[in-house]
Amino acid sequence: MAEVSANGVRLHVQRLTPADGADPAAPIVVTLHGMLIDNLSSFYFTLGTYLAHAGCDVVCYDLRGHGRSEPAADGYDMANALADLAGLLDALEISRPVHLVGNSYGATLALAFGLAHPERVASLTLVEPPFLIDGLGEQMERSLGQVLAAASHSDVERWVATQAGRSVSRAMATTQRLLKETTIQRDMLATPSFEPAALATLAVPVLAVYGGNSDLIDQAEGLASLLPDCVLVVLRGHTHAVLREATEHLRALTRWWLLDRASAPMPVYTPPPGAGFTVPDWVRDKTVPADLLSGPAGARSA
Repeated sequence: MAEVSANGVRLHVQRLTPADGADPAAPIVVTLHGMLIDNLSSFYFTLGTYLAHAGCDVVCYDLRGHGRSEPAADGYDMANALADLAGLLDALEISRPVHLVGNSYGATLALAFGLAHPERVASLTLVEPPFLIDGLGEQMERSLGQVLAAASHSDVERWVATQAGRSVSRAMATTQRLLKETTIQRDMLATPSFEPAALATLAVPVLAVYGGNSDLIDQAEGLASLLPDCVLVVLRGHTHAVLREATEHLRALTRWWLLDRASAPMPVYTPPPGAGFTVPDWVRDKTVPADLLSGPAGARSA
């Protein structure tokens, strides 16, 4: 287990490289996991080792207060999250631009980092990013409140205590500690919404992936329409948990995005049998393959 000190907090880091070592010119990929019931393992076991075997230099780390990183009592606001990431890159002596791959809140963090430090970013892969022009902090704080209510329910606590496995019990304990003993909920409320003018100037290529059945699907159009260089992919029949549900396709998609985009077509997605999906109105008239839904005006299709 490796640890680094960044922005005054101890962060747990795992660095994954090809068996024969990373090529000096290989893409450096930094993964950013979701909030609360999540840690670096969600990327380690899905995209991390796969991309390392493909030739990338992959950095997975636990966000502040998550996994095996320091259980800080405060500092969960976006400004500190950005400073943590910048400090991590400095501590690892990574000076060239990195490819950020984020899931859920981690994807929102990746987008914010791209806006704040475009010189340090080569590309963004955003999997299910919460994205709003107005009210982003309120939405995120409300979501945390719902998680706290569910995690504190007596039936849930009884199940965790008597039937859940060790990893689930550990994740639930971390979730309850974060929600009850830190400033995370208050800090999420202060999350600033994105500014259209800033997004329109982002000179970083973006791959955005949403599940067609996700509760965030209505935010996809707004995101892709504001970014000047964005490929938007909507995966039918999947929810907010698309990283876990469509791992194999996301592996192929991220490999194409990071390594093969200039020489090969985008991988075609085959939805799971019987997947239910209602095509959003903004997709209906797009001239793309029926099994691969790309984004609205302003997005780019491969």
